[in-house]
Amino acid sequence: MSQRLSEHAAFTLVETTDIGGTNVTSGWVSMKNFARAMAYVEIGTWNATDDLDECRIEQGITSAGTSAKDLTQDAAGGDYDTDNPVDADGDFVIIEIRAEDMDVDLLFDHIRLYLAEGGNTGVDNVTALLIRYGYAYPQKQVNGAAVTGSKVYVQP
Repeated sequence: MSQRLSEHAAFTLVETTDIGGTNVTSGWVSMKNFARAMAYVEIGTWNATDDLDECRIEQGITSAGTSAKDLTQDAAGGDYDTDNPVDADGDFVIIEIRAEDMDVDLLFDHIRLYLAEGGNTGVDNVTALLIRYGYAYPQKQVNGAAVTGSKVYVQP
């Protein structure tokens, strides 16, 4: 990982599963109060004639993925370059995003990891983690207890 995880990181595991001919997702998680997220995807037992065709982070408005759209691209020459996909045991992908990359003006504040392998000529196992970190929720009364006229804390 290129950044140190804060002590307030949240991990979502996508268990090892055969995705040959189908897809797998992490489920939708909120980015509220997190500054960054990263996904780690590792290929396990994998058929040599197959590729990890799709590997991206998507954004949505709700925990159900309302109005889902891609946050990172998986395409020829895209963020995950499908012209050079991972396709062998031990290969991995790391995707990193910042909360400010999201379309917050349109209320997008949830993300999920999406993986797919369109072909299926054998076993295509993949394991993945989606990690949110950089928890930004402020601590209560960091400089001591409030005292009228001396130590004042204002919150909405």
